Amino acid sequence: MYSLKFVMFIGILSACIICCQGFAKSIRKKSYAASTMELMNLLEVEDKLVDNLNGYVETLKMKLNLMKRSLTAMSTEHNEMQSDYESYLANPLNSFRLIHRLHTSWRKWYHYAFRTENNALVRIENAHHMRMLLPTSLDLEHACRGIDDLMSFYDLKPEELAAGNLAGYSQTDTELTAYDCLALGEFSVQSRKDDLAEAWFNLSLSRFDNIFDQYRAHEALAMLLAKNKQLTAALHHLDNKPEEVAPSHGVTHIEEELATVQNCTVVVQKPSRLHCRYNSTTTPFTRIAPLKMEELSLDPYMVVFHDVIYDREIELMLNSSNFILSLTDSGQESEVRASKDSYIVESKTLNDRVTDMTGLSMELSDPFSLINYGIGGHYMLHYDYHKYTNTTRAKYGDRIATLLFYLGEVDSGGATIFPRINITVTPKKGSAVFWYNLHNSGALHLETLHSACPVISGSKYVLTKWINELPQMFSTPCMKDSNLHPPQNVYLYRYPPAQCCQVTVTE
Repeated sequence: MYSLKFVMFIGILSACIICCQGFAKSIRKKSYAASTMELMNLLEVEDKLVDNLNGYVETLKMKLNLMKRSLTAMSTEHNEMQSDYESYLANPLNSFRLIHRLHTSWRKWYHYAFRTENNALVRIENAHHMRMLLPTSLDLEHACRGIDDLMSFYDLKPEELAAGNLAGYSQTDTELTAYDCLALGEFSVQSRKDDLAEAWFNLSLSRFDNIFDQYRAHEALAMLLAKNKQLTAALHHLDNKPEEVAPSHGVTHIEEELATVQNCTVVVQKPSRLHCRYNSTTTPFTRIAPLKMEELSLDPYMVVFHDVIYDREIELMLNSSNFILSLTDSGQESEVRASKDSYIVESKTLNDRVTDMTGLSMELSDPFSLINYGIGGHYMLHYDYHKYTNTTRAKYGDRIATLLFYLGEVDSGGATIFPRINITVTPKKGSAVFWYNLHNSGALHLETLHSACPVISGSKYVLTKWINELPQMFSTPCMKDSNLHPPQNVYLYRYPPAQCCQVTVTE
């Protein structure tokens, strides 16, 4: 029985190998960049593509000319009608023709305009089939590598190649286009030849005439400079963005990183007109055990509580937690956050303490999140609210407030900054910073933009609690007054370096 199964397995495996070999042979093996003969074939393909496209254009021209002639005839009659409406419409035949024309003729023209001619469909189908003969991204990579090899062997400069000069052999009609230079720059970035990539991108920029095309080169240069931590120079290129172009994810990341760097390194000073006091009014328990509270801001409302988590609690959490690298929702490593996370078992004691501190219900709130930032650990500028759609928000609720416990001291760096309200909170073991992410009206509070600055020396541990808005309907009722909050039609990440206010959390 065993030998029979083994023979069957070998037979099936052999059949699979034979089928795979046949399939591999059926695939045309080509590399356009490696053979002049293949390039000759490619020229023939281009000739066919040009002929096919010309045929398609002629079909569209015929359709356009027919529509233009008909439009001219209709415009003539329309202009005649405009000269004297009353006399024109007084004739019942003209009234009938107007109704008939608008009911029948315009409907026919509408369908004709959106109809694709049979000849055009054939041209489109031909173009679709010829796509199989076009060079692939691998062919383009081989061609770029060939140019790169020429530059290495003959010590050629990008400026010479772009001008069509090949080691003394020069032809002006072979000079490279702006898109050619851009493609060679992108290849140089992949090959980790940043100096060469910068030269190609600058050549591309100098050859583009259209501002939208120029911005493509500006954006490529910005990404290259940002990779090398030249953030100010990168932002200079991004300032050339046309208003019609939406910022890409990479551009937004550069702006956030630069803003974080600027606001983590500014000279700071102490706030004024705010107070330190004992909070004894939030819950009945605080009347007999008031909490030390320091006001940081009134809009958004933000305070620091002192000595609200104990050493034994901190030690228990840190010893029983398994930290993993911070990931995005899709399971990828985060580009904006360098830290490790761990969720702890929900503690009724801690939840009750957060209620005593904030006066808010912990129902539906996110679990406690324990976060560790090591050397260089940081979190780029971000908001804590989700910015849900109205339907989703009504079902799940957004984060009305955030409470951030500091579980240890940090030797240097690691501050939490709020650049739009000029506040910097320095970690102190046992303290917690609390702020509202939403206005009283329920609108998102844009001034709560914040960041965790990189840890220079030491290790930073924080415990975060995001509080849901839905259970707070009686404790913090929504006041629908448009004057209670500013308009929220844009999210701005650019602003000058803030003169942040240093809040040293002390007793």
